[in-house]
Amino acid sequence: MRWLIVAGGTGGHLFPGIAVAEELQRLGREVFFVSGTRRIEKTILKDRPFKVYELEAEGFLGRSVLDKFRAGLKMLKAILKADQIIKTLNPDIIFATGGYISFPVVFAGKLRKKITALHEQNVEPGLANKILSRLVDKVFISIKGSEKAFPSKKVVFSGNPVRKTILTKKPKEHKGLGVLILGGSLGAKFINELSVEIVPRLLEEFKDLLIIHQTGLDEYEKVKAGYAQKISKSFQERLKVFPFIEDMGWAYSQVDLFLGRAGATTLAELFAVGLPAVFIPFPYATRDHQKKNALRVAEKGGAVVIDQREATPERVLEVLKDMLKDKKKLEEMSEAMKSFYVPFPERIIIEELERLHNV
Repeated sequence: MRWLIVAGGTGGHLFPGIAVAEELQRLGREVFFVSGTRRIEKTILKDRPFKVYELEAEGFLGRSVLDKFRAGLKMLKAILKADQIIKTLNPDIIFATGGYISFPVVFAGKLRKKITALHEQNVEPGLANKILSRLVDKVFISIKGSEKAFPSKKVVFSGNPVRKTILTKKPKEHKGLGVLILGGSLGAKFINELSVEIVPRLLEEFKDLLIIHQTGLDEYEKVKAGYAQKISKSFQERLKVFPFIEDMGWAYSQVDLFLGRAGATTLAELFAVGLPAVFIPFPYATRDHQKKNALRVAEKGGAVVIDQREATPERVLEVLKDMLKDKKKLEEMSEAMKSFYVPFPERIIIEELERLHNV
């Protein structure tokens, strides 16, 4: 059976698609992938064991009339190119995990009467997925609550697929506690600037603390220079700074606490490894979906949520210090995070769609 996976924009869309593609290849299926042309997409998809096709598409919301017109032209070209890809590959199933790139492929696939499906990672779905949900055969959701936005007969609760490398525990390389700072695959300017202020103070107070920080590709040099000015050489060996972390299984295995944004795929990975979190949701996310994601987790005791406007260095430092000093609390929060985890979501997706194909 031949599958076409569609994902783009950020790691939050790409990694669930990659997880499904990896499981399909393990099962002996033919897999092809469609993504965008951005640097982060090329970085994440580099050297993957499946053919990747590229499309260029943009969003419409919050843009000028001229920019909307240009985006419309790009979308039309993307639909035509997607149609050619589908005609050439003739996939049995098209599975989209989000990003603007999903629209042209799903739309073209529907015109060619292919089995199509969406995966929604957030509590609050994006506009593209709401529109496409009317066209596709199935809509898979990650967090209960988002089903209200979709046609009820199409919804399947699957959870959010995560990369298998994350589920493999790696040896811990240090004796003390660890903190992972992550803004998502694109990085987060606010998180990075905040971290440069608080990390030196954390390293000074907690003598065995290890901090791992993914800055994003564009901010790496700036953040690295900021740390170099503020952190003495004796502390620098306990700070690992990366533009992008390929082996997240290693990173999660080193740490006991997370600080960063509340994107859906980040949440799914934290659920899988049971890592407590301090979330500072991106305040400009569509329909404030990051805050809604984070609050759902906080309600069960897995995370602390701090609004960005309240996330001063002093406030965030206070929260982190209190949590790092209370190992029992961290253990309780870890169990709360694990309660969200859905084992083998990619299998639920594959079995559901292949059953539909065989009907």
